[in-house]
Amino acid sequence: MRRLTRRQRVAVVVLAATALCFITLDIGGGALNSAHTGVRGALGALYRGTDTVLGPARRYLQGVPSAGTNQARVQRLEHDNAVLRGQLDADAADRSTSARLATLQLAADHGGYRILPARVIALGPGQGFDWTVTIDAGTRAGIRAEQTVTDGDGLVGRVLEADANTSVVLLAADPGSGVGARDLTSGEVGVLTGHGADGFTFVPLNPAAVLHVGDRLATGPTGATSFVSNLSIGTVTAVRSGADGTEHAEVRPTSSPTALDLVGVILVGGGGSGGGAPANTDRPALSPSIQAQGPGGQR
Repeated sequence: MRRLTRRQRVAVVVLAATALCFITLDIGGGALNSAHTGVRGALGALYRGTDTVLGPARRYLQGVPSAGTNQARVQRLEHDNAVLRGQLDADAADRSTSARLATLQLAADHGGYRILPARVIALGPGQGFDWTVTIDAGTRAGIRAEQTVTDGDGLVGRVLEADANTSVVLLAADPGSGVGARDLTSGEVGVLTGHGADGFTFVPLNPAAVLHVGDRLATGPTGATSFVSNLSIGTVTAVRSGADGTEHAEVRPTSSPTALDLVGVILVGGGGSGGGAPANTDRPALSPSIQAQGPGGQR
């Protein structure tokens, strides 16, 4: 490699010294601004030449004093964004809860009974059943075994057992459970068998009954099911014939057993408890326009 001559080495040293002067003027900010402007005007060509070579170093050194401040600002902005995201999530949850409460209120008004809102806090299994959930309300709020549970849209299940503050609910979709049901189109009654996330299978009691895709099923009739009657269960999606010639229907559930959050316990039935709110309830029940009164929920 060719060695620099003495004159070239002197020129490099002068250029380096000049570049350092320019860097000092840049970092100096407002206090040396006039001097910086004057030097740059007088030695413009030389300034531009050294800036091309040493500009990156100059800009790095300029940013050093504010590096700590920028990092703190970034951290503050990240924290503010996290807070805002949390507020948005909370607002979305509040809107969802409000909508579900409104749906439960409509169900209470329509059915003429009282509904106690409760939130799902755990998933089964329980008491040998695969499809159960635990809710955050119990006997202190008036809940008893065998009471019907809904999400306002349709049947969810029934209370298996309750302690003071929690209850275990057997979902209607549990494969080991059966639900007395009625085809709202034909009036035929039969038994629904749960199939978990796949919904139900409906078998009519009348072997000659004819089922159709699109038929809607509901609990009932009164006295033939352990659930409150006329709660929507699901819609027939397919019909097939069994080995004995009886038609079987596949049913899509109205209320998804895998997407439960806020539910309502219908305060009727379960050890003879009436439809009225218990005296020691620790949370308000949704009040319908027609309230059940007297023993057994009779009006």
